[in-house]
Amino acid sequence: MSPEALSPEALRDTPPGTDAADVLIVGAGPAGSATALALRAAGVPRVVLVDRAAHGSPERAALRVGESATPNVGPLLARLGLPDDLGRLGHRPYHGNLSLWSGDGETADDFLRRGSGHGWHLDRARFDRWLREAAVERGARLLAPATLAGIERRPEGGWTVGLRDADGRRSLTARVVVDAGGRRAPLATALGARRRRLDRLIALAVDVKIDVAVGATPAGEPAGGGFRGRSFVEAVEIGWWYAAVLPGGRAIVTLMTDDDIARAAGLAGADAFRSAWAATARLRDLVPPPEDGPGAGAAPAVFSAASQHVDRAVGAGWIAVGDALIGFDPLTSSGIAGALDDALAAADTILRWFSGDGAAARAAAIGYARRAEDTLRRYLAERTRHYTAGSRWPDAPFWSRRAAR
Repeated sequence: MSPEALSPEALRDTPPGTDAADVLIVGAGPAGSATALALRAAGVPRVVLVDRAAHGSPERAALRVGESATPNVGPLLARLGLPDDLGRLGHRPYHGNLSLWSGDGETADDFLRRGSGHGWHLDRARFDRWLREAAVERGARLLAPATLAGIERRPEGGWTVGLRDADGRRSLTARVVVDAGGRRAPLATALGARRRRLDRLIALAVDVKIDVAVGATPAGEPAGGGFRGRSFVEAVEIGWWYAAVLPGGRAIVTLMTDDDIARAAGLAGADAFRSAWAATARLRDLVPPPEDGPGAGAAPAVFSAASQHVDRAVGAGWIAVGDALIGFDPLTSSGIAGALDDALAAADTILRWFSGDGAAARAAAIGYARRAEDTLRRYLAERTRHYTAGSRWPDAPFWSRRAAR
């Protein structure tokens, strides 16, 4: 993840005008919106957010993994000048995890025992929209829906960025560009970085109304009542299940497995997915598969959850944040906190680039690259520990692929 050399000339002011930016950010999810918030708070005047999904579109509201925010998200929001009590926005407290993982029975991990307070089970569409709107309210300019069509370095410094929107193609100039475009890392890869995928993990997820689920847990409690305020994880031979009760009387139920395993078992189909859900040891009691009613015959949404990273975190006049930098396994619950922390670190790096001090600019880029390398190293060690502890099926393909080596 080594940076390219930086020089003051590479960061020279672009001409003023409507279609000029100091910083152009591709992607307006948590990482991109938080980067915009941090830059605006520091006084960077022209910050542009580009997002492929329009506000309120089905894509923007799509089901996704990452519905849980760990306790360290609150302090990161506070550093961005945002409220850290997400309960006022309709999100539910997240007090810890229940798991059926290592074969030693169900275990509980409560955040209070760590002295870290609680996190939040999020309505992700609402959370993402809140961050995005906060960035716009604080002066960021939003272009959506729009996608990256091309990028070229300007001879006089900075970038010309081509965008495709509803009206066709347009160009903007920018001093610095930020890739917050998610796992596709569209900007970084356009600038020569390579994505390194470490596994083939996918998520197969459904969103169910709690009152649709049949049965009670335990002893007469409403379905889902046995783990309200917690996430639940259960290891199975083909991977692991995740469930959480979300705002609005809903629960997310997700099977994490490898794409070839899912394909061989037909798990993207409603019947096979429901059968695998019904075969779980504990999840089927906490959130029973719906027999009828809304969602009973729905196939799961399927999307990548692979561990991956780009081989360069930063270059001359560009930087990557969030999933574009490192895509975490959802088992670590690191995605949202990592995105916000990346945003703060990237904003600090960009401000040093704008200082006009070439040595400080180069040192900032090197520091950001080393931070990314350290984060990746710690994450991979944690991932190995998690999967080694849960491997009751050491010869099963899913678990043997993740065995410590």
